[in-house]
Amino acid sequence: MRAQTILLFLIAFLVGSDEFLLGPILTPIGADLGVAPERISLFVGAYAVPLALLAPFFGALSDHHGRRAILLPASLVFALGSLATALAPTYSLALTSRIVTGAGAAGMLPVAFSLAADGGDKRADRDIAAVQAGLTLGIIASPAFGAWVTEAFGWQAAFATLGILALLPLAGTLRLGQSTPAATGHPGAGEGVWPPGAPNAILSMGLGLGGAVGIYVLVGERLRDLHQPDTESLGLIYAGFGLVTLAGNLIMPRLMTQFGSGRRVMRLCLIGVLAAIMALFAIPLGMVTACIMLGLWALLGGIGAPALQAHLASLSNARRGTLMALGASAMNLGVATWSATASTLFSHNATLVALLALTIIGTAICLLGPTRSKFLMT
Repeated sequence: MRAQTILLFLIAFLVGSDEFLLGPILTPIGADLGVAPERISLFVGAYAVPLALLAPFFGALSDHHGRRAILLPASLVFALGSLATALAPTYSLALTSRIVTGAGAAGMLPVAFSLAADGGDKRADRDIAAVQAGLTLGIIASPAFGAWVTEAFGWQAAFATLGILALLPLAGTLRLGQSTPAATGHPGAGEGVWPPGAPNAILSMGLGLGGAVGIYVLVGERLRDLHQPDTESLGLIYAGFGLVTLAGNLIMPRLMTQFGSGRRVMRLCLIGVLAAIMALFAIPLGMVTACIMLGLWALLGGIGAPALQAHLASLSNARRGTLMALGASAMNLGVATWSATASTLFSHNATLVALLALTIIGTAICLLGPTRSKFLMT
């Protein structure tokens, strides 16, 4: 594996870890900072909102000034923000440091995906899959890591560790050659402001990928309703889901060589994901069948997410950073929107969640279909 691929994997791992670290350690953080645990949950939004809002700005800058020119200061800001959270003596300062960390992440993740896609046809799919795998591993491993480190050394050590680890991509970025595809490239003929297919792909990130991830947060509650598993069993199920998703990330490059289109791969995967979600939330499945549906959801989601990233990256060399960043913002906003919507619907009836999935993921499937539209070409 190339050094750059490892670097990109690490960047995505850090961004995913920092966002999902908080789950099991809200109470000890609140106790130390003198606030209720539910107020600590604002740390998630303080990190995610600047990531979503600033990502397109940094993506566009990377198109014009090069990937390294953005990745280097962004990694430094991320490292300093994480260390500041660990050292913050008050809740307000800790919350501010989370905003700073989110701003750093906004210049790391979409630029990492763009840099992966800059590798050309032979390496792009593998590197994009590696970035997605790093993000997945960070998401599934960070809650357990945060709980263990907090128990052993205190919650400050968890954030300090992320800050120190962020110095590794900072050092690695210094060794990268400058990558500025837009410096010598220009939008292709007929691209205009939006390359053909870009609006479809970006909307699909928010509706399809964001919808599937947003609904995923309710898996545990649905299984509790059906079979009352204990917390340990649910933890194992979530861990299994994450590992199968990671396997899907790694399988994606092989499927891309067979199907030849990230759009087509993601569309097929979304059809399977939609079927699994509707079965899980609309039918009182047995535990084994429910786990099979979850496994299908995890595998196809793990394949489809990097495939859609690869499709988005292929739409324009000159605006790749901008498109990847807009896709990342759409996904984050989608997760926030659809998780809140699904939670509200679930409190009334689980079948309503299935109908929500049919609406938003079904729309994404349609958007990713072939069309001759002048404005939404694929």
